[in-house]
Amino acid sequence: MNRIPDIQKIAATPIFFILGRPRTGSTLLRTLFDAHHKVLIPQEWPMLLLLRFRFGKVKYWDKPKLEEFYKALFQPMRITYWSITNWPKIDLDLLHSNLLECEGEHTLETLLKVVYYHYNSFFDKDEIILIGDKNPAIANHAGLLAELFPTARFIHLVRDYRDNLVSLLEVDFEMPNISLLTYRWKYSYRMIEKAAVRNPERFYTIRYEELVSKPEHYFGRLCEFLGIPEDPGIFSFHTRKQELEATLPPEIIQRYFSSLMQPVDDRKVGVYKRKLTGKQIRIADLVAGKFAEKAGYSREHSSFTPLEYLWVAPAILYTKGLYSIGKLVSLLPYKSMLWLVNKPSVVVGIYTRFFSSNTRRS
Repeated sequence: MNRIPDIQKIAATPIFFILGRPRTGSTLLRTLFDAHHKVLIPQEWPMLLLLRFRFGKVKYWDKPKLEEFYKALFQPMRITYWSITNWPKIDLDLLHSNLLECEGEHTLETLLKVVYYHYNSFFDKDEIILIGDKNPAIANHAGLLAELFPTARFIHLVRDYRDNLVSLLEVDFEMPNISLLTYRWKYSYRMIEKAAVRNPERFYTIRYEELVSKPEHYFGRLCEFLGIPEDPGIFSFHTRKQELEATLPPEIIQRYFSSLMQPVDDRKVGVYKRKLTGKQIRIADLVAGKFAEKAGYSREHSSFTPLEYLWVAPAILYTKGLYSIGKLVSLLPYKSMLWLVNKPSVVVGIYTRFFSSNTRRS
Protein backbone atom coordinates (compact mmCIF):
# COMPACT_ATOMS: atom_id res chain seq x y z
CA MET A 1 0.00 0.00 0.00
CA ASN A 2 1.68 3.20 -1.17
CA ARG A 3 -1.22 5.60 -0.70
CA ILE A 4 -4.30 5.49 1.43
CA PRO A 5 -7.71 5.36 -0.26
CA ASP A 6 -9.74 8.53 -0.60
CA ILE A 7 -10.06 10.12 2.83
CA GLN A 8 -13.85 10.30 2.46
CA LYS A 9 -13.90 6.54 1.97
CA ILE A 10 -11.83 6.06 5.12
CA ALA A 11 -14.09 8.44 7.05
CA ALA A 12 -17.08 6.34 6.01
CA THR A 13 -15.47 3.04 7.02
CA PRO A 14 -17.16 1.77 10.22
CA ILE A 15 -15.09 1.20 13.35
CA PHE A 16 -15.60 -1.03 16.38
CA PHE A 17 -13.93 -1.50 19.75
CA ILE A 18 -13.25 -4.60 21.84
CA LEU A 19 -13.70 -3.62 25.49
CA GLY A 20 -12.91 -5.51 28.67
CA ARG A 21 -10.33 -6.23 31.31
CA PRO A 22 -6.83 -7.49 30.45
CA ARG A 23 -6.61 -11.28 30.17
CA THR A 24 -10.27 -11.78 29.30
CA GLY A 25 -9.56 -13.25 25.86
CA SER A 26 -9.46 -9.90 24.07
CA THR A 27 -6.17 -10.75 22.34
CA LEU A 28 -7.72 -13.96 21.02
CA LEU A 29 -10.76 -12.07 19.77
CA ARG A 30 -8.56 -9.39 18.19
CA THR A 31 -6.58 -12.10 16.43
CA LEU A 32 -9.76 -13.67 15.03
CA PHE A 33 -10.79 -10.30 13.62
CA ASP A 34 -7.24 -9.66 12.39
CA ALA A 35 -7.43 -12.93 10.46
CA HIS A 36 -10.61 -11.72 8.72
CA HIS A 37 -9.81 -10.65 5.17
CA LYS A 38 -11.96 -7.51 5.33
CA VAL A 39 -11.09 -6.22 8.82
CA LEU A 40 -8.15 -4.08 9.90
CA ILE A 41 -7.49 -4.15 13.65
CA PRO A 42 -4.06 -2.99 14.86
CA GLN A 43 -2.27 -4.09 18.00
CA GLU A 44 -2.83 -2.09 21.17
CA TRP A 45 -2.05 1.61 21.10
CA PRO A 46 -2.97 3.40 24.39
CA MET A 47 -2.51 6.93 23.00
CA LEU A 48 -6.02 7.32 21.62
CA LEU A 49 -7.72 9.11 24.51
CA LEU A 50 -4.76 11.42 25.13
CA LEU A 51 -5.04 12.54 21.52
CA ARG A 52 -8.72 13.17 22.11
CA PHE A 53 -7.89 15.61 24.92
CA ARG A 54 -5.45 17.46 22.66
CA PHE A 55 -7.17 17.41 19.27
CA GLY A 56 -10.79 16.61 20.02
CA LYS A 57 -12.02 20.13 19.17
CA VAL A 58 -10.02 20.56 15.95
CA LYS A 59 -12.31 21.01 12.96
CA TYR A 60 -9.93 22.25 10.28
CA TRP A 61 -6.56 20.58 9.76
CA ASP A 62 -3.87 22.68 8.09
CA LYS A 63 -0.27 21.54 7.54
CA PRO A 64 1.06 22.81 10.92
CA LYS A 65 -1.77 21.11 12.79
CA LEU A 66 -1.22 17.87 10.88
CA GLU A 67 2.51 18.02 11.72
CA GLU A 68 1.60 18.56 15.36
CA PHE A 69 -0.75 15.58 15.23
CA TYR A 70 1.92 13.37 13.65
CA LYS A 71 4.50 14.31 16.31
CA ALA A 72 1.96 13.62 19.05
CA LEU A 73 1.79 10.01 17.86
CA PHE A 74 5.24 9.50 19.40
CA GLN A 75 4.36 10.69 22.91
CA PRO A 76 4.49 8.74 25.52
CA MET A 77 2.61 5.53 24.56
CA ARG A 78 3.90 5.96 21.08
CA ILE A 79 2.75 4.47 17.83
CA THR A 80 6.24 3.10 17.16
CA TYR A 81 5.07 0.17 19.31
CA TRP A 82 3.60 -1.05 16.03
CA SER A 83 7.06 -1.21 14.45
CA ILE A 84 9.49 -2.23 17.20
CA THR A 85 9.54 -5.88 16.15
CA ASN A 86 10.69 -7.72 13.07
CA TRP A 87 7.37 -7.45 11.28
CA PRO A 88 7.03 -4.05 9.51
CA LYS A 89 3.70 -3.14 11.10
CA ILE A 90 3.78 0.48 10.00
CA ASP A 91 5.68 2.62 7.50
CA LEU A 92 6.19 5.88 9.37
CA ASP A 93 7.36 7.85 6.32
CA LEU A 94 4.27 6.77 4.43
CA LEU A 95 2.06 7.67 7.37
CA HIS A 96 3.66 11.10 7.61
CA SER A 97 3.24 11.91 3.93
CA ASN A 98 -0.34 10.64 3.81
CA LEU A 99 -1.33 12.59 6.90
CA LEU A 100 -0.03 15.80 5.34
CA GLU A 101 -2.44 15.21 2.45
CA CYS A 102 -5.40 15.34 4.86
CA GLU A 103 -5.77 19.13 4.88
CA GLY A 104 -9.32 20.33 5.28
CA GLU A 105 -12.31 19.87 7.54
CA HIS A 106 -12.17 16.50 9.25
CA THR A 107 -13.05 15.09 12.63
CA LEU A 108 -10.44 13.57 14.91
CA GLU A 109 -12.19 10.25 14.29
CA THR A 110 -11.27 10.47 10.60
CA LEU A 111 -7.61 11.29 11.33
CA LEU A 112 -7.39 8.36 13.72
CA LYS A 113 -8.87 6.05 11.10
CA VAL A 114 -6.19 7.25 8.67
CA VAL A 115 -3.57 6.24 11.24
CA TYR A 116 -5.18 2.84 11.76
CA TYR A 117 -5.27 2.30 8.01
CA HIS A 118 -1.46 2.25 7.90
CA TYR A 119 -1.17 -0.80 10.12
CA ASN A 120 0.21 -3.81 8.25
CA SER A 121 -1.15 -7.18 9.34
CA PHE A 122 0.57 -10.42 8.39
CA PHE A 123 -2.87 -11.83 7.53
CA ASP A 124 -4.01 -11.46 3.92
CA LYS A 125 -6.45 -8.60 3.26
CA ASP A 126 -8.57 -7.43 0.38
CA GLU A 127 -11.03 -4.52 0.53
CA ILE A 128 -11.20 -3.20 4.09
CA ILE A 129 -14.79 -2.61 5.16
CA LEU A 130 -14.27 -2.42 8.93
CA ILE A 131 -11.63 -0.98 11.26
CA GLY A 132 -11.20 -2.28 14.79
CA ASP A 133 -9.46 -1.37 18.02
CA LYS A 134 -8.66 -3.48 21.06
CA ASN A 135 -7.13 -1.90 24.13
CA PRO A 136 -8.02 -2.75 27.75
CA ALA A 137 -6.34 0.49 28.88
CA ILE A 138 -9.21 2.54 27.46
CA ALA A 139 -12.05 0.11 28.15
CA ASN A 140 -13.25 1.99 31.23
CA HIS A 141 -13.85 5.06 29.07
CA ALA A 142 -16.54 3.54 26.89
CA GLY A 143 -18.68 6.66 27.29
CA LEU A 144 -15.92 8.91 25.93
CA LEU A 145 -15.27 6.51 23.07
CA ALA A 146 -18.96 6.52 22.18
CA GLU A 147 -18.82 10.32 21.95
CA LEU A 148 -15.57 10.46 19.98
CA PHE A 149 -16.77 7.75 17.57
CA PRO A 150 -20.52 8.45 17.33
CA THR A 151 -21.28 5.57 14.96
CA ALA A 152 -18.83 3.02 16.42
CA ARG A 153 -19.95 -0.34 17.73
CA PHE A 154 -18.60 -2.01 20.87
CA ILE A 155 -18.00 -5.61 21.89
CA HIS A 156 -17.87 -6.06 25.66
CA LEU A 157 -15.93 -9.23 26.37
CA VAL A 158 -16.45 -10.51 29.93
CA ARG A 159 -14.66 -13.38 31.68
CA ASP A 160 -15.32 -15.07 35.03
CA TYR A 161 -13.58 -12.77 37.52
CA ARG A 162 -11.93 -15.73 39.26
CA ASP A 163 -10.41 -17.13 36.06
CA ASN A 164 -9.42 -13.58 35.17
CA LEU A 165 -7.58 -13.38 38.52
CA VAL A 166 -5.64 -16.55 37.77
CA SER A 167 -4.53 -15.21 34.40
CA LEU A 168 -3.52 -11.82 35.83
CA LEU A 169 -1.57 -13.41 38.68
CA GLU A 170 0.49 -15.32 36.11
CA VAL A 171 1.67 -12.16 34.36
CA ASP A 172 3.03 -8.79 35.47
CA PHE A 173 0.35 -6.42 34.17
CA GLU A 174 -0.93 -5.18 37.53
CA MET A 175 -0.25 -5.51 41.26
CA PRO A 176 -1.05 -9.12 42.24
CA ASN A 177 -3.64 -8.30 44.88
CA ILE A 178 -6.90 -10.28 44.87
CA SER A 179 -9.06 -7.47 46.28
CA LEU A 180 -7.62 -4.86 43.94
CA LEU A 181 -7.87 -7.00 40.80
CA THR A 182 -11.41 -8.10 41.55
CA TYR A 183 -12.52 -4.54 42.21
CA ARG A 184 -11.03 -3.48 38.89
CA TRP A 185 -12.97 -6.27 37.20
CA LYS A 186 -16.18 -5.01 38.85
CA TYR A 187 -15.44 -1.36 38.04
CA SER A 188 -14.70 -2.14 34.40
CA TYR A 189 -17.88 -4.19 34.03
CA ARG A 190 -19.95 -1.45 35.62
CA MET A 191 -18.50 1.37 33.49
CA ILE A 192 -18.87 -0.48 30.19
CA GLU A 193 -22.40 -1.65 30.91
CA LYS A 194 -23.31 1.88 31.99
CA ALA A 195 -22.33 3.11 28.52
CA ALA A 196 -24.19 0.16 26.98
CA VAL A 197 -27.43 1.19 28.69
CA ARG A 198 -27.16 4.60 27.01
CA ASN A 199 -26.43 3.08 23.59
CA PRO A 200 -27.95 -0.42 23.61
CA GLU A 201 -27.98 -0.82 19.82
CA ARG A 202 -24.23 -0.14 19.67
CA PHE A 203 -23.08 -2.64 22.33
CA TYR A 204 -22.82 -6.42 22.27
CA THR A 205 -21.83 -8.23 25.48
CA ILE A 206 -20.32 -11.69 25.15
CA ARG A 207 -18.76 -13.94 27.73
CA TYR A 208 -15.35 -15.51 27.15
CA GLU A 209 -16.78 -18.89 28.12
CA GLU A 210 -19.33 -18.66 25.31
CA LEU A 211 -16.74 -17.63 22.74
CA VAL A 212 -14.34 -20.51 23.43
CA SER A 213 -17.06 -23.15 23.81
CA LYS A 214 -18.74 -22.41 20.44
CA PRO A 215 -16.34 -20.11 18.58
CA GLU A 216 -17.88 -20.44 15.11
CA HIS A 217 -21.39 -19.79 16.41
CA TYR A 218 -20.59 -16.77 18.57
CA PHE A 219 -18.11 -15.23 16.16
CA GLY A 220 -20.82 -15.49 13.53
CA ARG A 221 -23.10 -13.47 15.83
CA LEU A 222 -20.39 -10.84 16.20
CA CYS A 223 -19.99 -10.63 12.43
CA GLU A 224 -23.74 -10.12 12.11
CA PHE A 225 -23.65 -7.41 14.79
CA LEU A 226 -20.83 -5.61 12.95
CA GLY A 227 -22.35 -6.06 9.50
CA ILE A 228 -19.51 -8.05 7.93
CA PRO A 229 -19.54 -11.43 6.17
CA GLU A 230 -18.36 -14.50 8.04
CA ASP A 231 -14.91 -15.80 7.16
CA PRO A 232 -14.49 -19.47 8.22
CA GLY A 233 -10.77 -19.31 7.47
CA ILE A 234 -10.11 -17.15 10.51
CA PHE A 235 -10.11 -20.21 12.78
CA SER A 236 -6.87 -21.32 11.13
CA PHE A 237 -5.11 -18.27 12.60
CA HIS A 238 -2.81 -20.54 14.66
CA THR A 239 -1.30 -21.95 11.46
CA ARG A 240 0.45 -18.61 10.95
CA LYS A 241 2.83 -19.52 13.76
CA GLN A 242 5.92 -18.52 11.80
CA GLU A 243 4.61 -15.01 11.18
CA LEU A 244 3.62 -14.58 14.83
CA GLU A 245 7.05 -15.72 15.95
CA ALA A 246 8.55 -13.10 13.65
CA THR A 247 6.60 -10.28 15.30
CA LEU A 248 7.52 -10.76 18.96
CA PRO A 249 10.42 -12.14 21.05
CA PRO A 250 9.96 -15.80 22.04
CA GLU A 251 9.81 -15.02 25.76
CA ILE A 252 6.96 -12.54 25.19
CA ILE A 253 4.99 -15.05 23.12
CA GLN A 254 5.52 -17.76 25.73
CA ARG A 255 4.49 -15.52 28.63
CA TYR A 256 1.56 -13.62 27.14
CA PHE A 257 0.47 -15.08 23.80
CA SER A 258 1.03 -18.85 23.93
CA SER A 259 -2.70 -19.47 23.39
CA LEU A 260 -2.40 -17.91 19.93
CA MET A 261 -0.23 -20.84 18.85
CA GLN A 262 -3.10 -23.34 19.03
CA PRO A 263 -6.79 -23.63 18.07
CA VAL A 264 -9.53 -22.07 20.19
CA ASP A 265 -10.46 -24.31 23.13
CA ASP A 266 -12.16 -24.05 26.52
CA ARG A 267 -9.48 -25.67 28.69
CA LYS A 268 -8.99 -22.49 30.73
CA VAL A 269 -12.64 -22.21 31.74
CA GLY A 270 -12.98 -22.82 35.48
CA VAL A 271 -9.22 -23.00 36.03
CA TYR A 272 -9.61 -20.96 39.23
CA LYS A 273 -10.97 -24.05 40.99
CA ARG A 274 -7.48 -25.57 40.80
CA LYS A 275 -5.39 -22.42 41.02
CA LEU A 276 -6.99 -20.26 43.74
CA THR A 277 -7.18 -21.05 47.43
CA GLY A 278 -10.48 -21.14 49.29
CA LYS A 279 -9.63 -17.84 50.96
CA GLN A 280 -8.83 -16.17 47.65
CA ILE A 281 -12.15 -17.32 46.19
CA ARG A 282 -14.02 -15.96 49.22
CA ILE A 283 -12.31 -12.58 48.86
CA ALA A 284 -13.05 -12.47 45.12
CA ASP A 285 -16.70 -13.35 45.72
CA LEU A 286 -16.95 -10.65 48.41
CA VAL A 287 -15.48 -7.89 46.24
CA ALA A 288 -17.34 -8.87 43.07
CA GLY A 289 -20.61 -8.81 44.98
CA LYS A 290 -23.86 -8.64 43.01
CA PHE A 291 -21.97 -7.80 39.81
CA ALA A 292 -20.87 -11.44 39.62
CA GLU A 293 -24.46 -12.51 39.00
CA LYS A 294 -25.14 -9.52 36.75
CA ALA A 295 -22.30 -10.70 34.53
CA GLY A 296 -23.69 -14.23 34.51
CA TYR A 297 -21.47 -15.93 37.11
CA SER A 298 -22.45 -17.73 40.31
CA ARG A 299 -20.56 -16.94 43.49
CA GLU A 300 -19.54 -19.79 45.74
CA HIS A 301 -19.93 -17.52 48.77
CA SER A 302 -22.40 -14.73 49.49
CA SER A 303 -22.14 -14.29 53.27
CA PHE A 304 -19.07 -12.71 54.84
CA THR A 305 -17.77 -11.65 58.24
CA PRO A 306 -17.05 -8.05 59.30
CA LEU A 307 -13.37 -8.97 59.52
CA GLU A 308 -13.36 -10.02 55.86
CA TYR A 309 -14.88 -6.69 54.86
CA LEU A 310 -12.16 -4.90 56.83
CA TRP A 311 -9.51 -7.08 55.18
CA VAL A 312 -10.42 -5.99 51.63
CA ALA A 313 -11.18 -2.34 52.47
CA PRO A 314 -7.62 -0.87 52.05
CA ALA A 315 -7.18 -2.19 48.50
CA ILE A 316 -10.69 -1.11 47.48
CA LEU A 317 -10.27 2.39 48.91
CA TYR A 318 -6.89 2.72 47.24
CA THR A 319 -8.27 1.65 43.86
CA LYS A 320 -11.26 3.98 44.17
CA GLY A 321 -8.82 6.76 44.96
CA LEU A 322 -6.81 6.05 41.83
CA TYR A 323 -9.92 6.17 39.66
CA SER A 324 -10.91 9.48 41.27
CA ILE A 325 -7.44 10.90 40.65
CA GLY A 326 -7.68 9.75 37.04
CA LYS A 327 -10.90 11.70 36.58
CA LEU A 328 -9.29 14.83 38.06
CA VAL A 329 -6.23 14.43 35.82
CA SER A 330 -8.50 14.36 32.75
CA LEU A 331 -9.57 17.92 33.62
CA LEU A 332 -6.00 19.26 33.52
CA PRO A 333 -4.35 20.97 30.53
CA TYR A 334 -2.92 18.50 28.05
CA LYS A 335 0.76 19.08 28.90
CA SER A 336 0.14 18.64 32.62
CA MET A 337 -1.84 15.49 31.91
CA LEU A 338 0.96 14.14 29.74
CA TRP A 339 3.52 14.81 32.48
CA LEU A 340 1.46 12.94 35.07
CA VAL A 341 1.00 9.98 32.74
CA ASN A 342 4.79 9.59 32.77
CA LYS A 343 5.23 10.28 36.50
CA PRO A 344 3.56 7.71 38.76
CA SER A 345 2.57 9.28 42.06
CA VAL A 346 4.42 8.73 45.31
CA VAL A 347 1.30 7.07 46.70
CA VAL A 348 1.35 4.46 43.93
CA GLY A 349 5.03 3.77 44.58
CA ILE A 350 4.54 3.34 48.31
CA TYR A 351 1.55 1.06 47.82
CA THR A 352 3.41 -1.05 45.27
CA ARG A 353 6.40 -1.55 47.58
CA PHE A 354 4.19 -2.30 50.58
CA PHE A 355 2.20 -5.00 48.82
CA SER A 356 5.00 -6.45 46.69
CA SER A 357 6.19 -8.84 49.41
CA ASN A 358 2.98 -10.86 49.80
CA THR A 359 0.00 -9.51 47.92
CA ARG A 360 -1.35 -12.60 46.24
CA ARG A 361 -3.05 -13.72 49.43
CA SER A 362 -5.35 -10.71 49.70
